[in-house]
Amino acid sequence: MRFIITLIVIFSLVISCTKFGKTDTAKGRVLNPVTGEGISGVELKLLKSTAGLPGGNKAVKTATTDGDGFYEISKAGLKGYSLSCNLPADYYPVGWFVDGELKNTNTGNVGLKKGKTLHADFYAVPYGNIIIYIKNNSCFDSNDNVKLYFNGGPYDSRTFNPGLMTSLDGCIDIPGSPVKSSMGYKYFHWEVTKNGITTTYYDTIFVGENQTATLNVFY
Repeated sequence: MRFIITLIVIFSLVISCTKFGKTDTAKGRVLNPVTGEGISGVELKLLKSTAGLPGGNKAVKTATTDGDGFYEISKAGLKGYSLSCNLPADYYPVGWFVDGELKNTNTGNVGLKKGKTLHADFYAVPYGNIIIYIKNNSCFDSNDNVKLYFNGGPYDSRTFNPGLMTSLDGCIDIPGSPVKSSMGYKYFHWEVTKNGITTTYYDTIFVGENQTATLNVFY
């Protein structure tokens, strides 16, 4: 399975004194914003909307990112084309950045001035895993309560929705299981109530590529 992420790029028709017209160019980089490293071997397609075809688009040109994640596609007389990034399934798609501005994770419309080069980068981060281990180390009684919250993180794949994740009572010991999550820092806090007194704790974990990070909620 591969994610097809499309950036709609409106290319202006350029009038030129040459027979074939002026060549317009879209170029940029597919990269992991956490490490700043480019992602090599990613295929990008220049698509033209064509009524009647499956998907409504026809690929007219392709490019593959080099060892540092860079790509470039040029074609004469472009108008109304789109650019797609065929991202590997083991990456979470963050989105297109056009001239340094995030469009969104699916499609974004941008205009290209005559004779100008479009700079479009695609951000993507690999996956790792998170284990959340919740344990009441010094249980007071069955009224002990813990509320765990996820505070988010940059380039997060929304494995967990920000806010309250769970509320548990009693003398618990839950090791947890690995959950797939995008690479990067994840921020959590939890509120523990024992004998009528509430204490708040904070922790940050880093999820590495193809690695498992553990959040220990011990109280």
